[in-house]
Amino acid sequence: MKLLFGGSFNPVHTGHLLIARDVLEDFGFEEVIFVPAYVQPLKGELLIPPEVRLKALEAAAEREPHFKVWDYELRKGGISYTYQTLEEFHRVYDEEPVFMLGADSFKSFHLWKKPEKILELSRILIVSRPGEEIDIEEVLEKIGVSVPFKEFRRGETSLNGWRVALYKGRLIEISSTEIRERLKSGKPISYMVPEKVEEIIRRWREDALQQDV
Repeated sequence: MKLLFGGSFNPVHTGHLLIARDVLEDFGFEEVIFVPAYVQPLKGELLIPPEVRLKALEAAAEREPHFKVWDYELRKGGISYTYQTLEEFHRVYDEEPVFMLGADSFKSFHLWKKPEKILELSRILIVSRPGEEIDIEEVLEKIGVSVPFKEFRRGETSLNGWRVALYKGRLIEISSTEIRERLKSGKPISYMVPEKVEEIIRRWREDALQQDV
């Protein structure tokens, strides 16, 4: 079974990669497929251009043979609706995936485009975030659905018996927002992102600043 990891990856950071590796090993997924968004409906415009985010993500994923990057949403352009991405995944791969998102994102899941369709097309794996408390049943009630739910900790996982699951893995306090703020203020982002990602982001930032002069 494949896991889809969607997000803006603005930019991809060490936290993304560690949680991806954890769920890969704990659940025994065949692959973790990163799906960078072109524009996310609830986030609007993105700071780092799509082609730079894609290049950074591909560099970050290249060392893990079970990590893949799928640029469908970037090639499609426009607003990225998850249900459309899942429909395309079914067309291309002819199988049902697991779709992973953070607990902070799941809080607004009922506001997504066709959330009930997303639950038909994929299982949902929700990952805990530092300081985030979440009532999953409340969100599902807002959508008007009732599906099998389970909660897992690291090393105690299963792919059986659930459509929605909460994974309480390692809590990593790194955010793309903090990284972007550090970039704006000229502070280092070493150790927060892989070395190759830092090189790509720094090169883009320097070029952008030169163009603004």
